[in-house]
Amino acid sequence: MLYSKNGSIPKPETDGTEGWVQVPDAPECPEGMEVIWWSYEWVVRPPKPADRAGYQWNWNHSDKTWVEGAYPTTSITIDPVVAADSIGADSVGADSV
Repeated sequence: MLYSKNGSIPKPETDGTEGWVQVPDAPECPEGMEVIWWSYEWVVRPPKPADRAGYQWNWNHSDKTWVEGAYPTTSITIDPVVAADSIGADSVGADSV
């Protein structure tokens, strides 16, 4: 029997503090699959597919399947910054010198 606290990955022993619960041992892993501890339960799933440029596979626990999603893209326009030494002295407080 294994123990978990607040959904942590199960361990064979506790650290003696309160809040540990017994969880079942991990199930057998069929050929070509992987076993993971996810959201307070063991999940047997296929390995993550290879990502392709601009996309990433994410595990959808509700549907128990991999879902491919595009990376978000953000277009930002940044105005150039003018360096202080490129501005004439008379326009940068020259009268206060």
